[in-house]
Order: sequence, then structure tokens, then C-alpha cells
Amino acid sequence: MTTTRFQSSPLSFISQSPEESRRHGARLTRAWAEEDSEGVPLPILLIGELGAGKTVLVKGLAEGLGLSGEAVSSPTFVLANQYACPDGRFLHHVDFYRLESFAELEEMGFFELGGARTVLVVEWGDRFHDALAPDRLEVRIRRGGEGRPDERLFSVEATGPISERQLEQWRQALTSSGVEIERDSSRQ
Repeated sequence: MTTTRFQSSPLSFISQSPEESRRHGARLTRAWAEEDSEGVPLPILLIGELGAGKTVLVKGLAEGLGLSGEAVSSPTFVLANQYACPDGRFLHHVDFYRLESFAELEEMGFFELGGARTVLVVEWGDRFHDALAPDRLEVRIRRGGEGRPDERLFSVEATGPISERQLEQWRQALTSSGVEIERDSSRQ
């Protein structure tokens, strides 16, 4: 049986600084929360090398949910951090970097995370694609070129119809804030 991959319209943009990356992340969760009348979860897979800015983006996601970005820390050693938002939503921040097997996901309680009114962000989730919701946002973060140490290149795709709607909400939020959306993703 052949599986057809969902074709989304990718979103690509550049961030010039960690602060700007945080603002971009906050725009995503704010747009999601404003449109989420049905309690639809927001699963996000973050892909990028060490130091690419994955946790910086999560700090922004937290801020968009009314949390302090400073309270967010990388879950590399604890594997998962959970944050309760003021409006009753949740942010779950998980890191698969140190995991060796699918069984470890069960041991850490990964499959109990998520659900309605929840943002589930997984760093290094590409290590266990099969464990993730099939309909999710996939965010790739790359460092800028030489001489641009703070620049980050973001490339985002949706893997299903719900995440496609969330991607479009983010695109609109970025565009209305003056963020230039890349037309040519060859820099990615």
C-alpha cells in the first residue's frame, strides 16, 4: 500500500535574532489560541542541529500562551517539561535527543501528553516519527551563514489538514506583523 504525503504550502522566513525568533513563536501560539474554538491540539516537531534555536522558539511559544518565556528550559536531561497556561491550556515541551528506543517513549509517559487545548512541542522528534501525531507542524531551523551568527532560517510544513490551517494562521500573523515571507526556499 502506498501512503500519500500531505502537500502543504511551505512557510519560510528569516529571523535576525533570538528575540525575533521568540516573537515569531509567540505569534504562532497566539494565532492558534485565538482560532481554537474546538480545543484542537497544536503538535509541533522541531528539527535543527544543537544550538539552532529550538528552545528559543519554545520560549516564544510559551509567551504567546501567556507564560513567561524565562520559565522555559531545555528538557534534554529531564526529557519533558509541562507548563500550565493561565487560560487552562497546556504547553508540553519534550526532547527526544537522549532517547534510544521507542520503549523509552512509553516509559516517560509521552503518549499521555497532548490532547485538546494543548501545544505539544517535540525537539528531535524526527528520531521517532511514528510516535508523533500524523497531522502536525514540522519546523526546521537552520543557522544563518558566515558573519550572521544570530540569523536563523525557518522552514515550516504542515502534514495534514488541521496543521495546514494552523500554518496559514501563522503565515497571516507573521505577514500582518511585517515579517517578510521567503518566496524562494533555496536558502534553506
